[in-house]
Amino acid sequence: MFKILVIGLGSIGKRHLRNLLALNYTQVSVVTSKQIPAEFGALAAYTTIKEAFAVEQFNTAFICTPTAQHLNSLFTLLHHKVENIYVEKPLSNNMGQVAEVLKMAAGYTNNIKVGYDLHFDPGIQQIRALLQQNAIGKILSANAFVGQYLPHWRPYEDHRQGMSAKQATGGGVLLDIVHEFDYLRWLMGNVAAVSCWHTNSGTLEIETEEVAEVLLKFSNGAIGTVHLDYWQPTLVRYCTFTGTKGSITANLAKSKVEWALHDGTTGEYNYAGFERNDRFKEVVRAFLENNTDDRLTTLNDSLQSLLVVEASKRSSETGNTVSLSSIKNS
Repeated sequence: MFKILVIGLGSIGKRHLRNLLALNYTQVSVVTSKQIPAEFGALAAYTTIKEAFAVEQFNTAFICTPTAQHLNSLFTLLHHKVENIYVEKPLSNNMGQVAEVLKMAAGYTNNIKVGYDLHFDPGIQQIRALLQQNAIGKILSANAFVGQYLPHWRPYEDHRQGMSAKQATGGGVLLDIVHEFDYLRWLMGNVAAVSCWHTNSGTLEIETEEVAEVLLKFSNGAIGTVHLDYWQPTLVRYCTFTGTKGSITANLAKSKVEWALHDGTTGEYNYAGFERNDRFKEVVRAFLENNTDDRLTTLNDSLQSLLVVEASKRSSETGNTVSLSSIKNS
């Protein structure tokens, strides 16, 4: 039986909690420093992880705190040798204590996954299938674009006071919208080097970067670009993969994938009926019931996107191309 502790009740914590209850996981408690919402009033609530474990033992936990707090929560859970740990993306806001986390995690048998739910998006899965079939030949480049107006993300809070606005909590587009780096890694393999420029106009009145342009060099020789911003009036999320036989274009915001080959072959995959929350339900179900599902992101795999973010920030600060190996070894 899963005895589950959901740590943090922001928007993603509430989503996971609702989904767990909808999937009939009933042994669920929460950790929150705020008053628990009325809809969860029947659940046991604690103000700290330490307090929760003083009362009962949990074998499963979901870390849904602000990014900069992820590792502190993870250290506590590893100390208690919690078997199943799901950490919302990204793993952390920097690489500072990652080596210690890996050492502790290696000390006992566990199932630790990081929350890159876009692996469960039907469009990303369709792209993966086409690439595995060598449908467009050798991949030459990959280009990803994502943007959404930050003040509209969380209407219930002042965006200038939220997690995304502050350096200390791990905000900024590079960490906030890290999905693009992750799914490109999942589909294309690891990134070897990056060049990046990011900027803050001051208009949004936040501390963190509002726009970033990143040039990628993959370990397999392919190249790519990623655009991230807090400015698009409505969600824009698309990607293109170019190969020696043709190309694949996916509009993830409009649930459509299209491909065209040089021999005249074309195809289209439309998944408009798929609800965004369905992928969150799928990832929770896989994490708890089929933790070998290769769509789940392991602790080690999650480090690759974090390395790209670290390298991107260093590149923008120095004006130089930065290799990921230099970040990993520093």
